[in-house]
Amino acid sequence: MRVLVLSCLLALTLYIARSGVASAQEAEAEASVGEVEEEQEDRETFGDRFRRGDLFGYFNAQGRFFPQPARNPAGLPVTNDYWFNGAMAWEPGFFMNVTDYMNFELILFGRVDQHDRNRTHGDIREGFFELFFDQWTFGFGIHKVFWGVTESRHLVDIINQTDLVEDFDTDIKLGQAMVTTSFTHDAAGTYSLYVMSWARPLVFPGPLGRPTLPIPVDNDLRLYQSRLKQGQIDVAFRWSHSMAGFDWGLSYFFGTTREPQLFTTTNGAGLPVLQPLYELIHQGGLDLQYTREGWLLKLESIVRGGQGPTFAAVVGCLEYTFYQVTGSIVDIGLILEYIYDGRDNNTFVVFENDFFAGMRLSLSDVGSTEFLLGSFIDAKDGSVFIAAEALRRFGDHWKIGLEGRGYIPQKGNIIRFFQNDAQIQVDIEFYY
Repeated sequence: MRVLVLSCLLALTLYIARSGVASAQEAEAEASVGEVEEEQEDRETFGDRFRRGDLFGYFNAQGRFFPQPARNPAGLPVTNDYWFNGAMAWEPGFFMNVTDYMNFELILFGRVDQHDRNRTHGDIREGFFELFFDQWTFGFGIHKVFWGVTESRHLVDIINQTDLVEDFDTDIKLGQAMVTTSFTHDAAGTYSLYVMSWARPLVFPGPLGRPTLPIPVDNDLRLYQSRLKQGQIDVAFRWSHSMAGFDWGLSYFFGTTREPQLFTTTNGAGLPVLQPLYELIHQGGLDLQYTREGWLLKLESIVRGGQGPTFAAVVGCLEYTFYQVTGSIVDIGLILEYIYDGRDNNTFVVFENDFFAGMRLSLSDVGSTEFLLGSFIDAKDGSVFIAAEALRRFGDHWKIGLEGRGYIPQKGNIIRFFQNDAQIQVDIEFYY
């Protein structure tokens, strides 16, 4: 009888234990299913990331005022004699984190100009995918890359074509189709490789633009040294590094030049025009900056072959900034640069043997107010080009810029072409 009772108790105990284990397993399974369902619910889809992308950009309304009547130094009929030119521009952008290892950025640009049809144009500034893997980055699409440290000229900045119809200062660039990769090492610096094609032509202001060249450039007549023309494959490499206050970059470029030579010819109507020639060039470059307290010492230099005799060019800069002058919110930066360009060809180069002196005044106020004043002085004949600029932000979305330019040329200097094109420019911009 005892054996029977013990057997029944043992069987009941095993049943309860098995039931408990089964219940625990079922609970674990249900918890796992719940976690998977939560993970599936929390996992972002492409649509989620797209909707979370960042829209940004600005609208620009611009007015240019010309106090003097236009004239043509070449004796050709004047077609751009007006005192005011209006223009509007829009630059919309979109940024998206496609995956945890890939970003995409799209920036478009378009401008409508009152007089100059060459300045009425559009461009893809950026349309670029970038992937990140530890110390490596890979990118492909349309992209802008900036090299350089000096203020007056960026000799080494050769990847992108200048958007010259936007501004003669050569700081605004067009997008460039490319595939690129870079490797970064803390001790050895960054090594970047660029493979590009479809080089953009340099577009000059047209006959109705101000300022413009006395003889217009006809891009329909452009010539290429490469049999592939714009399809030529360009290659560039750059090594950059920082150490002990020094920042430097060594670069090499082979491909279609961004600065064509210009030769006088006639178009189909028998009128004189300038014909651009895009040759294949080799260019080695160095940009260097040394920082010590308020001092900045800068250097850019290149050696280029392929456009006539091999030549060198250099820009040396000395800059000092006085921070919080006499305990105020004012920072004053003083800049002195020397520019030398040894080329002996028909490229459009305004400053070949010049000094640049400038002053930057920044107010650490709510509107981030800035004043810039600079002048180029020809070391040979004393010709002067003066530029001044003031910028201020209003609120979170508005910015106003005021700019003035003037020319004091001597006989034979290239800036005599623009002697009557002194201008005052007003820009009103809305950012979002």
